[in-house]
Amino acid sequence: MSMQTLTRSGAGVLIEPTHAADASLAARLHELLEQYRFVVVRGGLSCVDDAVALLSHLGPINEASTRVQGQVLVEPNRDEEVFPSNSPQPLHKDGILTGFDVTVVGIYCAEFRHITNGRTYVSDSNVALERLNPADVALLKENGVEGLAVDNTGNYRSDDTETWHPFPAFKALPGREPTLNLGLPHQPGEPESWRIRVAGVDEATSQRILTALRGALLNDIFVYFHEWREGDLLIMDNYEVLHGREGFEGRHRRLANIQVLKD
Repeated sequence: MSMQTLTRSGAGVLIEPTHAADASLAARLHELLEQYRFVVVRGGLSCVDDAVALLSHLGPINEASTRVQGQVLVEPNRDEEVFPSNSPQPLHKDGILTGFDVTVVGIYCAEFRHITNGRTYVSDSNVALERLNPADVALLKENGVEGLAVDNTGNYRSDDTETWHPFPAFKALPGREPTLNLGLPHQPGEPESWRIRVAGVDEATSQRILTALRGALLNDIFVYFHEWREGDLLIMDNYEVLHGREGFEGRHRRLANIQVLKD
């Protein structure tokens, strides 16, 4: 099985198994995620059901009513919601405004043809925090952040679409150190799926901290942009990395989001 590291910080690995449904790969996923924080599986998965089956070895699959057979198929449409659109989505952690404790996120590429841009990108976020002013990190830990859902897709909790919802900027699984637990705000002029601000500070201070955080997370050392091929599966430790989506042009981009929940 060939392996290729994907970021200069040592996060991310691309593997090309001969048969992705092989039991040995399923057994190694925990080890690979612990070491590399995210994994790209290229080859061996013929459909999204294969991807769901592989990810089920990592824990219970999210079977919420907004999902079909454990996945949400994200494909462009013509409504005004950002989540299923061609618009960018900033770096974020799944589950914050939906109410689910998501430990692993899988994204499977069902179709990617005649698309301009449209890459998914992943940041080695907790390592990147070393580049942020320690006082800003301390403020984030103490104050937390607030989020407001803008999209009316039904994927967000209804109370988060009506008022700002506070949540900790860092969160830990049992036996692990707290890690970054937020999404970045959209850039000015972009359609919004959510809004984020640092709690307990004025707007200028919040913008300054989040802008500095964006710069650290998108530093070339820590970020990986994935060029999709049909059949690819991107698997991410949702507590160790953040991921986002470039805006794109074209209609033939269909990616399935699969979530593994905390036991």
